[in-house]
Amino acid sequence: MTGARRALVALAVAGIGLSACDGDPARDVAYYKANKAERDKKIAQCQNDPGGLRASPNCVNAKAALGEAMLDPSNKKMGSIK
Repeated sequence: MTGARRALVALAVAGIGLSACDGDPARDVAYYKANKAERDKKIAQCQNDPGGLRASPNCVNAKAALGEAMLDPSNKKMGSIK
């Protein structure tokens, strides 16, 4: 493989890695469960750009936190599913 081709492959791999990043520090599911406003904001961003953000850690974690909050019977505000 030539040097130019290796550089092109390296740039493509780096671009793929960056495309899954939303620019915000990674937050875990517990954070998004405890911070409804941030969770709702992040989910709205993810829905607005599903091609670029769907697989980002924050989108995945915010959606997981929403699912857990909906299933939590102690969460009166969510109207949990039983």
